[in-house]
Amino acid sequence: MTTGSLRTKEVILAAARAEFAAHGMAGGRVDRIAKAAGANVQRIYAYYGDKQGLFDTVVRGAAQSLSTAIGGRQPNIEAFAGAAFDYVVQNPGNTRIMTWARLERENEFFEMIEIGLEEMTPIQAIADLQSLGLVTSAWDAATLLEAIIALSERWHSNSPTYGGGEVAQHRELVLTFARTLVTEPATS
Repeated sequence: MTTGSLRTKEVILAAARAEFAAHGMAGGRVDRIAKAAGANVQRIYAYYGDKQGLFDTVVRGAAQSLSTAIGGRQPNIEAFAGAAFDYVVQNPGNTRIMTWARLERENEFFEMIEIGLEEMTPIQAIADLQSLGLVTSAWDAATLLEAIIALSERWHSNSPTYGGGEVAQHRELVLTFARTLVTEPATS
């Protein structure tokens, strides 16, 4: 692929991220993406097959970004939750894309985001903490990830004036929730 083609794909993906963050897959329009990218619709279809293929590429990119931010580098669930919260606050567009994907592709969401991830996924990271006995196994790792992300994005996504002290208070709430997931060491 030529440098120009790679650049065109990057511009298309940037336009698609903005479109899908605002409207989801169902409401997103390929013609608006093409116009914003300065590309033609046929080029988008040539690169991504169809709107679903483009949406899936955008979702996988958002998942890779999340995975890089919070993947397997966290020593405990509290650090993991803090990294997840920070990611959500700093990446509202990616967070909206992931929310749309959960809503519109619920049955295949986790399979879709784990395809092609090169590093440990957030789900695997939580499962590892569970297998070490550091996090409750009362719920599966995917459910715990969903709970942490949902709690992290709750106020941020609904408040146009979110900031300052609210962020610190909200972050502490997420960390407090994470602490409730820690299992107590067995006593002899």
